[in-house]
Amino acid sequence: MSTPSAPQPLMPTDLPPLSDTSAVQILDFLHELIFRFEAHYGGQIHRFYEQQRDIRINPPVAPRPDEDEPF
Repeated sequence: MSTPSAPQPLMPTDLPPLSDTSAVQILDFLHELIFRFEAHYGGQIHRFYEQQRDIRINPPVAPRPDEDEPF
């Protein structure tokens, strides 16, 4: 089984030249895509970041292996 490779970074020099109109149309599309994505998945995204914040504030404490088990 092959492991997925890390995505290649997209450098500004890799982007093709666009007309002003095309650049605006693509930007408008991306804004709309992000708006709809956040509207649909916003609760999940918020929940994820909230859980990450809680873990940073209160990291889980693993029991020490040399401690006796409580009876």
